[in-house]
Amino acid sequence: MDGNRRYARNLGQPVIVGHQRGAKTAGNILEWWLRFMPNTATYSHPGPGPKYVTVWAFSAENFKRSREELEGLFCLMTAEFKSLAFTSIVHLFQIRVRVIGNKEGLPRELLDSIELLEDSTAMYSRLFLQVAVGYGGRDEIVRSVRKVLASGGEVTEDSISEATFCAQVGVPPVELIVRTSERRYVSIYFPGYTYFARISNIASLTGRAGFSYGIRRLLSCTSSTSYGHS
Repeated sequence: MDGNRRYARNLGQPVIVGHQRGAKTAGNILEWWLRFMPNTATYSHPGPGPKYVTVWAFSAENFKRSREELEGLFCLMTAEFKSLAFTSIVHLFQIRVRVIGNKEGLPRELLDSIELLEDSTAMYSRLFLQVAVGYGGRDEIVRSVRKVLASGGEVTEDSISEATFCAQVGVPPVELIVRTSERRYVSIYFPGYTYFARISNIASLTGRAGFSYGIRRLLSCTSSTSYGHS
């Protein structure tokens, strides 16, 4: 989810307006994703669609932003997570939602909303939505190595991989990465899980209408692609 601040500034609005629009777009992505899942009570489509979708909502580097922006972001995420916990479409399609990343530094109210969301969907195993909050690739590498050392294990490629967030929640390797606003780098996104991932660029900011079109087009394409586990 990239370009929320630029979107707001282009409109001459406070940055929180861009984040609010980005949150709305994230909700739309959830609905578009489900439109390409077959044999559902609401939508029907011949393609298999991806079983796992991850939205990178808040990076580890975002903690460096102004106090005012962080307070607005934390408040927005708290409200969105609480709402998602009671959203009928999540339960209709039996989506398990996990929030992954470094949660240190997050306010108590936001942590409570994360716990509520995860607990309310913990029984599902049909589809999986991951929301990355406080996530950074370099931070994950450091934490994974520390976890291996703390357990008394040997630091190897396998032991580090087993300590990553993806391994802990059982997410398979990433097959498609969508970047907005023409960004052509992966920002050390899930190191070790993106070796063979395709990167698709959408030349639009998250909040713009062009982004909506791009996501629908991508989901339409992936619905006819063999995705294995994802």
